[in-house]
Amino acid sequence: MIGVIDFYERPPDNYRDSFYAGLICRAPIPFYLDEQPHRIQLDYFDPGKPGNSNYKFERTDFSDFDPSNDPPLRHSGLERDDFLLSVGYKLRHCIILSDPLSSNPIPAPGTQGFLVAPMYSIYDQSGNYRTYINREMVLRAQAYQLNNVFYLPKSDKFDIQESFARIDRIEFVRIEHLFPKPIKLTEKATDLLRQWSWFYQGMPIVDPSLEEYIKRTKEELDKRLGGN
Repeated sequence: MIGVIDFYERPPDNYRDSFYAGLICRAPIPFYLDEQPHRIQLDYFDPGKPGNSNYKFERTDFSDFDPSNDPPLRHSGLERDDFLLSVGYKLRHCIILSDPLSSNPIPAPGTQGFLVAPMYSIYDQSGNYRTYINREMVLRAQAYQLNNVFYLPKSDKFDIQESFARIDRIEFVRIEHLFPKPIKLTEKATDLLRQWSWFYQGMPIVDPSLEEYIKRTKEELDKRLGGN
């Protein structure tokens, strides 16, 4: 849809206080969970001074793990079968996907937030394609041939790099952890992104014009690049 629709526009002046689908924010997005992630395990607990307690990191194989065998972390507000994992995070640009929360009934504390699609630049700091990304992948993403990514073009005006919105990395982020930027997707681009996220999640119903676009671009790309 590059050249067919506009992707970006400036949001209303109250963008810092009004959250809605299409708004671009920065938010802490977790790294992939390792096959055997680091579990935070209680090493020493001082009942008189919980602040003196010591912890250690331990690789954990979930196929043979029973959290009830660990020393309890109830002094931290966790139940007997709860446990802590150490997962790295990075502040990334992301796009809000879900609709604003209703104020009636009032959401339970800790549940007020939105689903977001994190954005990943396709280039590294040297200007080369990142690992596992090549020209064919970018072209097919532009043509809606890759279900798990949504292509976002570069914009010097809005200081946006050429990126993929990762549909397979959709996260729930609390409102307190969303930091809005003065940029949003246009209504049409937001609609396309949401359609594509639904398609990825098993709802293969897209706008007829998008369906025709996908069909024609696939045929053309297969002729140029080869493929099925």
